[in-house]
Amino acid sequence: MKRELLSTMALGAILMLNSCTETTSDNKKVTEVKYVENTEIQAKGMKQIKGLINGVKPALMGALKTDKTGIEGMEMCSVSAIEMGKKYNASLPKDSSIRRTALKYRNPNNKPDATDVVVMEKLKSDNSFKKPLVVDMGDNYRVYKALPVHKPCLVCHGDTKTMSPSMLKIIKEKYPNDLAVDFKEHEFRGVIVSTIKK
Repeated sequence: MKRELLSTMALGAILMLNSCTETTSDNKKVTEVKYVENTEIQAKGMKQIKGLINGVKPALMGALKTDKTGIEGMEMCSVSAIEMGKKYNASLPKDSSIRRTALKYRNPNNKPDATDVVVMEKLKSDNSFKKPLVVDMGDNYRVYKALPVHKPCLVCHGDTKTMSPSMLKIIKEKYPNDLAVDFKEHEFRGVIVSTIKK
């Protein structure tokens, strides 16, 4: 009986260590997030995330090199990258999908859910872009990879006081409720999330 009680207490302690309740920055919602160490899922998720990055990044950098105004890069991000993401998702195994999200998002289709917000707040406060986080969602895992703001990104995500008027006009027309501006280089920008079904 004593041994069973100790085993139950030990199991409870392990579960508490792997699951934590955190609040969002607005302190209004409380969401339980279960972070797990799962190297196999982490590796699978990161392989998929890197596949998307390696597909989109060269096209974006090419657009930014040919057009110093950044307008082609903005167009690439807002239209071409979405299409590339759809094609990439179609090429993944049926148990997997990839998406982008951010605390300060531009496209309303990329609005984060409650779990995304808690995980991104943690990544932002840790200020670490190296180690991805794995979250157990019950019927699936999510692998979160933090993305920093790189210098080329500032052309349409940087300081609105110094951004070109033509860029500001395009952003306001395409995304009237845009939140994704006034970043500084090396700040937390958002995440790419790989979702893998169990």
